[in-house]
Amino acid sequence: MSLPRLATAWAPLWAGGGPTLAAASPERRDRLGERGTFLAFVLAVGTTNVASLAGNAFVFRWVDPASMGVWHTLLLASSYLMVARLGVVNGMGRELPFALGRGDLDGARRIAATSLSYSVVCSVVVGLSFLVPLLVLRPSEPTWRLALPTIAVVSAANLYLAFLQATFRSDSDFAHLARVYWLQAAISLLLPVLVYTLGFPGLCLHSALQAVVVTAFAHAIRPLRVPARFEPQVARQLLATGMPLFLAGYLQVLAAGFDRVILLHRGGVAAVGYYAPAVAVLAALGIVPGAVATYVYPRMSYALGHGRSEGSLGRMALSAAAVSVLAGLPVAAAGWLVAPSVIERFFPQYVASIGAVRWSLVSGLVWSLSPATMVLGSLKAWRSLAFYVCLLLVTRSACPWVLSRAGDPLEGVARGNLLAAVLVGAVSLVLVRQAAAPRTPEGLS
Repeated sequence: MSLPRLATAWAPLWAGGGPTLAAASPERRDRLGERGTFLAFVLAVGTTNVASLAGNAFVFRWVDPASMGVWHTLLLASSYLMVARLGVVNGMGRELPFALGRGDLDGARRIAATSLSYSVVCSVVVGLSFLVPLLVLRPSEPTWRLALPTIAVVSAANLYLAFLQATFRSDSDFAHLARVYWLQAAISLLLPVLVYTLGFPGLCLHSALQAVVVTAFAHAIRPLRVPARFEPQVARQLLATGMPLFLAGYLQVLAAGFDRVILLHRGGVAAVGYYAPAVAVLAALGIVPGAVATYVYPRMSYALGHGRSEGSLGRMALSAAAVSVLAGLPVAAAGWLVAPSVIERFFPQYVASIGAVRWSLVSGLVWSLSPATMVLGSLKAWRSLAFYVCLLLVTRSACPWVLSRAGDPLEGVARGNLLAAVLVGAVSLVLVRQAAAPRTPEGLS
């Protein structure tokens, strides 16, 4: 079965249940609308995926490994500074659709207003964390002087964008969110031009421009237009739900950076620079699973608030994982075949990264199973989620570390990521099936 037909068949499950043969025609029209929204959303994200991958390919042609090492080191630091969120937005991601599913519109608006005020403060704090070193240390190298303020802008904008994306919840909202991805894809086309013309400064200019424009557009079409109003009681409720989700998400981000931390230890910033193409491949293959998770997770919480069973959420989760893997399969297969010749011909500076790129294509495909684990948060299966995260931390640190010492560090780290992906992926499917198993009345919350 082709991917579009498969996605069309499964899209109703993601809305909380498939249509029956006896469904009325209005319900059928609703289901068709849901399928169309999902397919349009995935198409937009897929286009962004391709545009991002192509744009980053040109970056490696015209930016030297040393500069890319600085850039990716700061990107790693930016990902770790997401600790400032502390779970408020994560809690909103679960509780907002749950409140809407119950019909509690006033509660939904209070949740959004509190999360908005907190997100604005986080954006300011994270942005300043990159500007202060620039002003105090005054680095002499122009690469650092350009990269620090750029990452400050990108990090602040992306924090606010994450809040905005969490407010797109209905079918019509996701249709608007697809327009955000289309804009991101269009701006990605400017990356080769700017990098060819300006070099590393062009990369910085494009990154800041894309972050600001995309975030501003998402703000303009945001579905929940609430004023920023911080309510301590609401914040405590969001933290109660969001803190486990945040810790799980943050520790996953932490684990995803272990490969570069190991390379920093083994070969310094230069090794991270040579590994940058592999990071770009992992990021590109993660776009579709990320988008699928963005679409499915609120649907799960909404369906749960609307009275759907755990089993239906489990089917939604497994369907999401299957669609993600099938979407990445042709990219990974084609990339494995053409990566050596493409890098040797067009990016000779990065020939040392060929092995890492090929193994990262495979590991990125296996990591595409990750949307299935979203159901653990929706069902508040905290023990299963904790076990999943602990396994992730252990495997993503131990496997790359051990294999990087057995030979070439770049290829060893990439192979270690693949081994970790296989182990975590297999266990995650088992945890999802267990969490979505029918519960006895005493076990229901």
